[in-house]
Amino acid sequence: MNPGYSILVYIVWFLSTYFIIVFLLALFRNRDKLYDSPELNINKRLPKVSIIISAYNEEKKISDSIESLKSIDYPEDLYEVIILNDGSTDKTSKVVKRYADGKHIIFVDNEKNKGKATRLNQGISLAKGEFVACMDADSVVPEDILKKTIPYFDNQGVGAVTVSVEVKQPKNFLQKIIQLEYLLGLSLFLKVFSSLNCIHVTPGPFSIYRKSVLEKINGFDVNNITEDLEIAYRLHKSGYQIVNCMNTCVRTITPHNFKLLYKQRRRWYSGALLTLWKHRGILFRKKTGLFGYFMPFNYALITFGLGLFLLSLYLSLSNIMRNLSFYSLTNYNFFSNLLLEFDVLNISIFSFFGIFGIIGMIVLVTFGLSTTRNVKKKKISTYFGYFLLFFLYQFFWLSSFFLVLFKKKVRW
Repeated sequence: MNPGYSILVYIVWFLSTYFIIVFLLALFRNRDKLYDSPELNINKRLPKVSIIISAYNEEKKISDSIESLKSIDYPEDLYEVIILNDGSTDKTSKVVKRYADGKHIIFVDNEKNKGKATRLNQGISLAKGEFVACMDADSVVPEDILKKTIPYFDNQGVGAVTVSVEVKQPKNFLQKIIQLEYLLGLSLFLKVFSSLNCIHVTPGPFSIYRKSVLEKINGFDVNNITEDLEIAYRLHKSGYQIVNCMNTCVRTITPHNFKLLYKQRRRWYSGALLTLWKHRGILFRKKTGLFGYFMPFNYALITFGLGLFLLSLYLSLSNIMRNLSFYSLTNYNFFSNLLLEFDVLNISIFSFFGIFGIIGMIVLVTFGLSTTRNVKKKKISTYFGYFLLFFLYQFFWLSSFFLVLFKKKVRW
């Protein structure tokens, strides 16, 4: 047995098993409180909120976003919508101008494309609200989005609030798989991480911040390709909490084919690696609490898992080539050595670890989904597709590591 392979198996098994057990324990402990959220105090003065949208070539989608914002159940004079055109080359500007009134819906028509983070910072500088929500131009929100998130800020230690992220009208098989992924990764997982003060991202589709905190940390990093992830590090570094509200959600458009999915994840994962390196100074620091330990643990699991995947792939291909050379001696009679007997004693410890890991993931996914509301019955093929994504993740991460290590430029 290859010693390197053995070591990687033990490491990945230990890290993944530890993660699954801790997550399930935290989920079990908080399963009855997942949808608990503080109530809005109607006897207290309601704060003003600014909702900022950076738009680039969104002529076909931004109308739905604006219509959903116009329907928010919150006093109209206490929230404003600031839309910033980021040098769109389509008819985004023309569409938004139909809604803009200069008071409730404010439109800034920038001619040059400078990136999402730059436009969000521009919006923050114009915002009059005590709280600032940043939202994607292809997303829609329910009418209760502000009433469900604002009360969390009664805790002065809270710097940002995230909500559940769902797929807007999933149509094809890939989008239905991503919907399942979002229900777990960008909803349930963030809620459990919230209980541990370990949320590592404020999702771009919709997250709301305390404006004074954004000003204190100088807004979003204009040089980062995952500005919604990078800002989470600086919030933790500044001593603020990021909490999650599963009681409301944002629905967003997702990639409809594998080419677009690869492009999206390549940016996400490359940005994640660059951000981790940039903020490596906060790792293993008591000042950031569990967050400072969770992030290196998470990326250690990813890195060792990727190493195990590559070594397993290499050893499997080598074994196939070796067997093919043996079968050439039997004129490629593949049935000559076919064994129909099964002996449990022949199962290796590595096979046991693999089976145990698969069962652990099935339990995590099944139990996790059973605790969430409004989850329609999924076809078995959708669950199979969800686990297939784990296989694709290896290629996404491999590509991202390559881009970062060789300092290749990653674009939106």
